[in-house]
Amino acid sequence: MNKLTTLMLACAMAVCSVGAAKADPVVLKYADQNAENSWGAERGMLPWMKAVEADSNGSITFETYFNETLTKGAQAWMSTKNGIADVAWNTMAVLPGKNPLATVVTLPALPAATPMDASRIAWKLYETQPTITKPFSDVKILALFMSDVDNLVTLKPVKTMEDLKGMKIRTIAGPSVDMLKALGAVPVVMPMPDVYMALQKGTLDGVMADWEPIQGFRFHEVAKYVTTNTPFSYSLFTLIMNKDKFNSLPPEARAAIEKHSGLEASAALAEGFAYSAREVAKPLADEGKVEIYELPASERQRWTEAGGTPAWEKWVKDMERKGYGNARDILNLATGKTQF
Repeated sequence: MNKLTTLMLACAMAVCSVGAAKADPVVLKYADQNAENSWGAERGMLPWMKAVEADSNGSITFETYFNETLTKGAQAWMSTKNGIADVAWNTMAVLPGKNPLATVVTLPALPAATPMDASRIAWKLYETQPTITKPFSDVKILALFMSDVDNLVTLKPVKTMEDLKGMKIRTIAGPSVDMLKALGAVPVVMPMPDVYMALQKGTLDGVMADWEPIQGFRFHEVAKYVTTNTPFSYSLFTLIMNKDKFNSLPPEARAAIEKHSGLEASAALAEGFAYSAREVAKPLADEGKVEIYELPASERQRWTEAGGTPAWEKWVKDMERKGYGNARDILNLATGKTQF
């Protein structure tokens, strides 16, 4: 090899090296039904994306589509599966038949003390129970995380079980429907983005919601009464990714996503997305935007006995009728009667 050929080869290698170093990051389309300035986005999803980008060494970047601008919330799962979105926030409330056994973590009156604890339970069930893992297999699950326990946000004050009689209350599908019926209310299942208008028009009398959507969807503007210390349920959210897109990423990009996925990532998202939103309660009350009533322990127990723990047994029977013979085992794991 002569000197000229050697020089040309060296220059070509240098150009290739520079080109590789300056390769553009892979753009991942992120879809979310919530507003970009909502509590959950600012404290949960946006920090998560920034952390992944930072750890990817510039190999990926997120292009965000909030407020259902890429896909409707109810279609987030299918849109991610089909590659319209690469990554998406998804609420399982819009997919009631997708993973029946996973609804165990949305049962009322669960003993999990915080949504972080409940999120760890959800992830452990997903990791260890094939009957929960399999229905989620058409996408890559990055995190399973919970809302805070629901408050009751209403057009009029609710202080006793009797106050709920006949009230139309928005809830998620599943066990919460049974609990509301047991308390004398009329459960209404609808997407969260539709609730504000329904409350404003009076076609709803209230909504079960933690502080994140109370602030994020501004429910306090149309329903100022908030009953806390209820034995209601957590809601289950998923952070999902298109499988083919994940597998096509360079190794450092996949490693960055994996680093911010799984058990502790699920707990961290629960804390940032929902639990930390308890901070908004006092300012909203101080400004007169909400009136907060905390259920006394005795009244909470009445609600629990009427519609809380009975929902556990009904859930087991419903699951067994659907052919899930391990429903009791799943419930025992979720309630801590047996250990993982």
